[in-house]
Amino acid sequence: MNAETIRGFFEGRVKARLLAAEAGTADDDVRHASDDVLTDDLSADFLVSANHLAALCDAVVRNEMKPCHLEVIASVLVRSERFTWDPTTVTGALVSKVIYAWEAPEINYILSVETVKKFALLLRTGEDTFGGADWSELPCGGG
Repeated sequence: MNAETIRGFFEGRVKARLLAAEAGTADDDVRHASDDVLTDDLSADFLVSANHLAALCDAVVRNEMKPCHLEVIASVLVRSERFTWDPTTVTGALVSKVIYAWEAPEINYILSVETVKKFALLLRTGEDTFGGADWSELPCGGG
């Protein structure tokens, strides 16, 4: 998956459906823990905000992408040397928490439309509404 596609979505230049199509082609690589999910990195740093991640949540809720695509996107964000966030700030810590939760749904929260709505609330307000039923031992719980 090309990091520029994600950046383009964050900047409003790429539609969610195009991002979803590209994430869909990388889906199997992520599930098999391949480091090849990132095909091209950015040429310059890009600061990821809570609003960027909330926009991804909105695309899932509007059915423009699948919840599982967030796992692929998060893997690219983590593997990239150019996507940045500052975990020492309140907002940056939320961004970090959500990205790492999405990257490893098998040990964090199920990725479903319902949990994505909870991630959106967390990103927008800081309110954590996750409960025991949201935890998963299966990759990408569907939705």
